[in-house]
Amino acid sequence: MAHPYAPMGGSYDDRVVGIVVDEFLKHGWMVGTFNFRGAHGSKSRTSWTGRPEVEDYTSFAACFIHYMGYLQPYTARSSKTTHGDNLTPGQADTSPIVILGGYSYGSLILKHLPPVSDILRSSASAVSGSATDEILHRSRTLAQQSNTTWINTARSQEREGRSRTQRHEKPSPVIMGGEETTPDKRKTSRDIRRSVDRGPSGDFGRRLRSFSHSHCRRTDDPTPLPQEIVEIAPMIPPRVHYLLISPLTTPISSLAATGLGQKLWSKSKVVFEDITRQHPTLAIYGDSDIFTSAKRIRDWSEQLKKGTPDSLFSSVEVPRAGHFWVEGGAEEALRNALCNWDVVQEVA
Repeated sequence: MAHPYAPMGGSYDDRVVGIVVDEFLKHGWMVGTFNFRGAHGSKSRTSWTGRPEVEDYTSFAACFIHYMGYLQPYTARSSKTTHGDNLTPGQADTSPIVILGGYSYGSLILKHLPPVSDILRSSASAVSGSATDEILHRSRTLAQQSNTTWINTARSQEREGRSRTQRHEKPSPVIMGGEETTPDKRKTSRDIRRSVDRGPSGDFGRRLRSFSHSHCRRTDDPTPLPQEIVEIAPMIPPRVHYLLISPLTTPISSLAATGLGQKLWSKSKVVFEDITRQHPTLAIYGDSDIFTSAKRIRDWSEQLKKGTPDSLFSSVEVPRAGHFWVEGGAEEALRNALCNWDVVQEVA
């Protein structure tokens, strides 16, 4: 979920971003938030063009999508393999659903991301030591850590007879930082420095949260089970959806990102049809937004809905809601719009 314009205080801790994250977590989703460069103490600074921010989002999306694709959360419950055996995903026939979202400025950047198929294709041909290679290493490492934790926890529960009185621990965020590849493999070219911030304290991909499989072990277990390292299976390609909250319109969109080419609302009809035909998309906006023209979004939405018979685009216009969703009933309406989206209910 991408955040608003950093120079105006936007970051992954934004209130509206938090509302969206909260609703998805309540419905059992795994959620990833991140900071664009220059936001909330992150390195570098916000660009005038918006192009570096597109690279930031692309980098995080690549890492998160690969992380999700490598997860095997259900294998731990049914696996009878021993140490060293390869495990296959318990739901190999079901692709994970990935929703790429953005609020305000974040939605503007989202609309200029390359197609996910292109992101995955680029990852498949990553040069050793490049930023993309680093991202792949990071996602695989995080997924392997999660899979190992899940399977060891499940085996511990089996040993304990899956006691109904077992306590639950609160899920902790996964923190991304540091580096995966060795220093001699990492490149220092301009495109790599641009693509991902790899400092030890960097905020790239700072939080990935999980609301599933968060059981803790009893501390009085006299004979702990051997910890098992899980080998990850090939990544499962995701089903991609898009979520736009209070998307910007001209002239604000042009001022916030001068280098993104054609304005969001004047892209070719073919691009719009292609997006809505292949990927379910939801736009939520208020009719009293000072940064967005409700009429422009309304007309744009109708064009997308009626442009093709198989359009997967939908929109929700909230009366009297502004850009920050602080008006009476606005937050509740935003939450309801998210909850009523069919996609959200798929994992509930």
